[in-house]
Amino acid sequence: MMTLALGLRLASVAAVAIGIAGCGGGGDSVSTDARASAQATSTIVILQRFQIDPTKVFVAGISSGGFAAVQMHVAHSSTFKGAAVYAGGVYWCAGTGGAATALANCGGLTLPSNQASYNSTLTASEAYLDAQSSLGTIDPSTNLRGQPVYLWSGTQDEVVNPLEMTDLNSEYQRYGANVHFDNAYPAEHGWESPDGELACGTLGSPYMVRCSANGAVYDSVKTWLTMFLGPLKPRNNGKLSGTLSSFDQTEFGASPNLSMSPTGSVFVPRDCAQGDRCGFVLALHGCLQEASLIGTRWVTEAGINEWADTNKLVVVYPDTIASSAPGPTNPNACFDWWGYSNQYDPNYALKSGLQMSVLYAMVQRVTGRP
Repeated sequence: MMTLALGLRLASVAAVAIGIAGCGGGGDSVSTDARASAQATSTIVILQRFQIDPTKVFVAGISSGGFAAVQMHVAHSSTFKGAAVYAGGVYWCAGTGGAATALANCGGLTLPSNQASYNSTLTASEAYLDAQSSLGTIDPSTNLRGQPVYLWSGTQDEVVNPLEMTDLNSEYQRYGANVHFDNAYPAEHGWESPDGELACGTLGSPYMVRCSANGAVYDSVKTWLTMFLGPLKPRNNGKLSGTLSSFDQTEFGASPNLSMSPTGSVFVPRDCAQGDRCGFVLALHGCLQEASLIGTRWVTEAGINEWADTNKLVVVYPDTIASSAPGPTNPNACFDWWGYSNQYDPNYALKSGLQMSVLYAMVQRVTGRP
């Protein structure tokens, strides 16, 4: 079986290994007081329950985390009230084909033309979604109607073909979601943020890019949080009043068998820690963005904490680890959107999916949902 390595430029199809990452590569680094003040503590805490408004529970993700965010949103649409997806794709995109299908159809294989390989799986995706909704293995698809959904796809993305995100746009519209599709920026594959250390059209680690609109730095996080919450209080560009901590993921079932790290990160605004009613975001990184590889750069450059600090949002950042045989074949620490969990999980996109269950248990803890 091919290995997965989604963020590599490949001279030929034969040289590829599978895995979905974010993107970037080259570009000037940026340093902000906010990032410097938001380093995770060395103490590992127990993830706590907070007073979370059930109408303000959202999921966001980039690349493999984008595909996983779609899975979480569709499977648990009674819980999640909106989603932000960067360079992901349609629900159950890989089907039952495993890594090779994920690579060829959905994202991860860069062709000699510098375009990402793509074959539409939209029809199969919608048929599966409808069937699973009827069976009750996911929440009713009718929950998606009217929900805000933000989509990001860079025009220069060589890792996840922009046509894949066009399919996702069509899918969400079919189910009645209120979609905002940012697909005109000359960006490479990556998460867009004013704090991204890489220029918009570059490709490479840590896959955190910053883009401009009308001569000003763009802030995609502001766009989707405004969709989700309405008018926002100003972003905190200084020292954050909230706390960024490492939390124990193992109590939720995280293990090497699921390619998940023993710890993740959680950002808690001061007001939320003091008992105020708050919102919640589950934020999922891409391949090659795990903490053991890039440290806190995903957590501190995503640009979510700066808005969360002033707008009362608890943010949980689950983390993965790279793994290989005899365990799950996931050398680039991707979230599971093709069924690698515990060798192969045919239910990877359902509520009963092995990794999905771990992630949702974290959501249950923070939000108090049954």
